[in-house]
Amino acid sequence: MPRDRVRRVRAAAWLLAAVMSTGAFAQQPSLAGTWTWTRKSNACAEEYVFRDDGTLSTSSRDARTESTYLMAWAPETNGRYKLALTVVKDNGARDCSDVAEERSGRRSVVYLLFGGSRQTMILCNSPDGADCIGPLRRNVR
Repeated sequence: MPRDRVRRVRAAAWLLAAVMSTGAFAQQPSLAGTWTWTRKSNACAEEYVFRDDGTLSTSSRDARTESTYLMAWAPETNGRYKLALTVVKDNGARDCSDVAEERSGRRSVVYLLFGGSRQTMILCNSPDGADCIGPLRRNVR
């Protein structure tokens, strides 16, 4: 193995060990579980079921959506985590915001801000916190 490549591998291993020893892995919030939110304007409940395998099921009134998601490892400078979503299947039914639209194939990015206990979060359409819903609460069973 060339000497330069050996140095890069050693540097990468050292960096990985340093990150692991700082507890960065323990600080990464988990989305896994069921999160609920009730819209105040019409008392309509939404449910988000995040799975460890990167899939998400959403129900909102009559709308049912299956998506994939990928959350950024580290938060943005404002503390929000970027979440990339891709809708895999959508039934096109009316949701809690009174919209009926089939969204299969649609990609979007939202930003999550967790509460201190990480049992609540708000979900925003922009990194600066505009157009948010929540707080969503993690169901404890």
